[in-house]
Amino acid sequence: MRWFWLAVAALLALGVWFVFAAPSENALHAGSRDEATTGTTVASEGTRPSAPSNTTRNDDAVGEQNDAVRAPSTSEQDSRNGSEPSKPGVEPPAVASEAAKPAVQAPSDLNAPNPAIGTAETKPRNAGAPSAAPAPAATPAASPTPVEKPKVVTDRRNPNEVVRRVDDRTIELDGRYRVTGNGREDDPYRISWEILTSASGYIDPAQYAVLPPPWLRLLDGTEVEISGYYSTPVRVQQTQQVLLTLNRWDGCCVGLPPTPFDAIDVSLRTPLDMKGLHLVRFGSFRGRLRVEVLEAAGYLLGLYRLEDAVFVAK
Repeated sequence: MRWFWLAVAALLALGVWFVFAAPSENALHAGSRDEATTGTTVASEGTRPSAPSNTTRNDDAVGEQNDAVRAPSTSEQDSRNGSEPSKPGVEPPAVASEAAKPAVQAPSDLNAPNPAIGTAETKPRNAGAPSAAPAPAATPAASPTPVEKPKVVTDRRNPNEVVRRVDDRTIELDGRYRVTGNGREDDPYRISWEILTSASGYIDPAQYAVLPPPWLRLLDGTEVEISGYYSTPVRVQQTQQVLLTLNRWDGCCVGLPPTPFDAIDVSLRTPLDMKGLHLVRFGSFRGRLRVEVLEAAGYLLGLYRLEDAVFVAK
């Protein structure tokens, strides 16, 4: 009986030893995992000294934190590059590394000849140099200044104030124009075109100036004789109406068209023979001079007329 109790006591002692003294299976497995992790870390890093098993997990955690700091997430890279964050399930585009980026060509090499095409390449804009200031906008060309017509002068002097008798058959008008004759039908005034064209500085209906100068008012209604080129508006055999002008003019293409200051509308007493084509007709006419302003809408249409005129000589 005593041996039975001794056996039971021995079994109990053995069970207590297994419980408290023997290493548990979990500890053995944990130790093996720590050794495996330590071995892997040493094998991957090569020169890192081995660490105790209880510090391996802490080192791994610190390494993961450092990697997280050094390598920002894909969403952070997208936000820094100005692009939209990557969507789940979509692979972000590959970002070229700094080493893979092409080197910027030096400014001195930009205009070097290209061996492939044999010509110099054009230097790109904004390539390693500050942008040039924009050229100032071109100033629009100023429109030409319109030429203003000279202002006319109104001379309201009495005609008797501008005439001076030189001799029995000669008078002087305004101290500058010499006229011979007495202004009668048998001795008309022989006037020049210079006297008639002087009215251009005194008459302009657009400026409400329609008063002839005093020396022309003196000749108005007198008998005068003047020479010039004459023509008709249409081709006829005979006419009693001709246009006497200072310059030669065929009514169309040859010569200088007249103005109201160097043309006289002549009404003949008897018909004038106009036979022949392409003739230069020049002669002298006598008649009663009329100085009257004919205007319409501010335009001068006529100024001189010669009434009851006769053809003197060619």
